[in-house]
Amino acid sequence: MRERAKKLLEEIRKEGNYRTIRYVKPLSETKILYNGREYLNLTSNSYLSLHFHPEIVSFAKEALSSYGVGSCSSRSLSGSLDLLRTLEREFAHFKGYKRCLVFSCGFMANMGILPAITTPDDVIFTDELNHSSLIHAIRLSKAKKVIYRHKDLDHLEDCIKREIRGKKKGFIVTESIFSMDGDIAPLKEILLLKEKYGLYTIVDDAHGTGVFGQSGSGVEEELGIKGSADIHMATFGKALGSYGAAVLSEPYTIRLLVNRARSFMYTTALPPSVIAASIASLNFLKRNPKVIRELWANVDYVRERLSSLGFDLKDSRGPIVPIIVGSDKMALKLQRMLMSKGLFIQAIRPPTVPPNTSRLRFTVVRGYTKEELDYIVETLYTSAKKLGII
Repeated sequence: MRERAKKLLEEIRKEGNYRTIRYVKPLSETKILYNGREYLNLTSNSYLSLHFHPEIVSFAKEALSSYGVGSCSSRSLSGSLDLLRTLEREFAHFKGYKRCLVFSCGFMANMGILPAITTPDDVIFTDELNHSSLIHAIRLSKAKKVIYRHKDLDHLEDCIKREIRGKKKGFIVTESIFSMDGDIAPLKEILLLKEKYGLYTIVDDAHGTGVFGQSGSGVEEELGIKGSADIHMATFGKALGSYGAAVLSEPYTIRLLVNRARSFMYTTALPPSVIAASIASLNFLKRNPKVIRELWANVDYVRERLSSLGFDLKDSRGPIVPIIVGSDKMALKLQRMLMSKGLFIQAIRPPTVPPNTSRLRFTVVRGYTKEELDYIVETLYTSAKKLGII
């Protein structure tokens, strides 16, 4: 096995896509310790900077004392703690859906949905830039896969017209905010196509939850179509600062997932402290919607400054900011330069993104001070300028 692994790793290195694990220690909402040096963390998805909030940490500690360290069972056995019932009820109401089912993480939630609900007669229409979890879920499903060009509604409708015949049923699958590009899917228009052709919609709102909409419930609220998807997936591990994910839908669909979603049935349930942290984060957000406005003040400030300095931010909106470089080597070079200046950032390369679109993807979070935001922008500008990227 060693020789086989060595050969495969050599191929990965030649492609310029070799990855290593970087072990870090969090110091605060925005700072980490890496290799003995303090960095500003530009890679966190804790958009609202709640993962260090004392109220949320306190709730997690209380659950730890009352419930112990782990759930020690799948949810189908004895792992469905009463804390999960509270979280599912409150999150369903927050999101505008009738029922909610908590999974261990977003990847597992997406992997559980499509194989559980599709048949060989079905067709899945998937955006070409959908997350890896959706791509692999489609591969595991029994349905035919049809890829449509990114956010291209005309192409999507052409695909629907060509594929939907007889008893076939179609599913349109899309992220709400695309995790690597930061742009928003045309959900309202997709909803119209769903109604026109009698399809189902599955929306992954992992990066929209806690960020978009007046209450922070996500992109559907932002677009005025809250609770409109047939199946909606959201996570607790990003803006809410905890861990885990939820699938939202009507009661019969949730019951079907309980009975057929293997990533739900055969996975140990979340630890009680994590569930309690999600409940606390959700309740905190409901009482303090101002944190969303504080996040967006930082987002708007950074975006306006970067645009004025000549950065092309494409169609991205919100906290995810892609700096498209192109070549893998140049992306890594810019990453190393920024790391040397105390900015912890990651170069994103294929297969995570399409070939020749390697980039630095950084996230703006609520916890940054204005001085930190200025340093980030100025360092990005001087480094990109030096390398001829802008």
